[in-house]
Amino acid sequence: MKIQYKAAGIMSLFGIAILLIVGSIYQFQNNKIIIAKEMENIEDLVEESAAHLDSHLEEQARIALTLSSAPIIHETLLKSNAQYSALSSEERNLQITSLNEQWMQTTDLNDPFILEHLTNPAAEYFKLQQTNFPGLFGEIFLTNRYGVMIASTGKLTTLAHASKYWWQAGYDNGQGRIFFDDRGFDTSVNGYVLGVVIPIKHNNEIIGILKSNINILGPLSDILNEYSQQHTSMLRIVRTGGIIVVEHDAEPLTTQIHTSLIPFLEQKGLGTTKLTEDGIEKLIAYSPVSNTLGSEQYGFGGNYQSIGQIKGNQGEAWHIVISSDTKEVIASSRESLRFIGYIGLIFAMLTIGIALLFGQWVSKPLMKLATSVRILGEGKLGERVEITSKDEIGQLSKDFNKMANDLELSYSELKAAQEQLVRTEKLAVLGQLAGGVAH
Repeated sequence: MKIQYKAAGIMSLFGIAILLIVGSIYQFQNNKIIIAKEMENIEDLVEESAAHLDSHLEEQARIALTLSSAPIIHETLLKSNAQYSALSSEERNLQITSLNEQWMQTTDLNDPFILEHLTNPAAEYFKLQQTNFPGLFGEIFLTNRYGVMIASTGKLTTLAHASKYWWQAGYDNGQGRIFFDDRGFDTSVNGYVLGVVIPIKHNNEIIGILKSNINILGPLSDILNEYSQQHTSMLRIVRTGGIIVVEHDAEPLTTQIHTSLIPFLEQKGLGTTKLTEDGIEKLIAYSPVSNTLGSEQYGFGGNYQSIGQIKGNQGEAWHIVISSDTKEVIASSRESLRFIGYIGLIFAMLTIGIALLFGQWVSKPLMKLATSVRILGEGKLGERVEITSKDEIGQLSKDFNKMANDLELSYSELKAAQEQLVRTEKLAVLGQLAGGVAH
């Protein structure tokens, strides 16, 4: 094989090896960088989304506060409280128990006792709000300071509510605190309901509790849809225990987050992690919704087995969970790798071309030298190599020429010695002949 082809082959293999090594290193490092950036990105997004949902809850609280501040609400509460306050504690409890039993046993919605609570000015005010905000409100109702419902948009299961968890949470030992009641699926409105409980105060004392049940599925779905239009990762709203409040293509409260993620949610902090789900590696970011953690201003929770509820909250917070498929995340680097491959192919082709030219450049003087060696070997001692380069080949050429000179000189000297020997032998023969003649 000619030396130029050997050189081209060696340089090509070297170029390909360099390309593979560089490509592998680039792919590895690039994937690490992309994954790290995606982790930072979804962590920012999950925090932003949690803040967005916090703002939405606060907006619902402001709407309910506006409802509770109407003069008709205060007038109705003060009048009802005055009636019940006039009774002794024992008389009041007996009356509340009696009215509650009557309420539960009365099924006719046109009964005067029922209509008294559903058609009074406060109840009509609540119904007006339902009309003004279609699809937002479920039931809206008002209880006095003793937990007796005195105005409602519809017939509730019970009349007495002081023993209900949400009422006690809103009353908060007389301090008063807005409470979000994550009721789950509420059969009374046939939808996912979040109750907003507002303590109503007069002269810094609680005079009643207003509760507005909000069909929350629509607003939550809007948050998901808005997110999915802008991002490829998936957003879910999840309770601390792992049940998914809402996600795309699934009924609320029917699916569960991966169990390995629950310990992270239980820490109720912001963070990221990786997990494998159904054989697919996912990048996960999670953040609690602050207003669902509980504070002096807001309470949050529910009761799993309250009447009329299915899968109510069990004292859990809400969390935003965003997940990205690792393969989809690093797929963006394939274009870069393909570009590097094209560059590498061009580099390899250039390397082969350069190797051929380099091989030809290197082999040309060597071929000249080889030809001169062959000619010299054929006995043409006058052969010389005209290579003037100052590299090793040039030095080899000088050595060849010196060797040829020495060989030619040695041959000349040998020929002269042979001729001298022949002459000497001839003279000796002539001398012998001359001596013989003399005798």
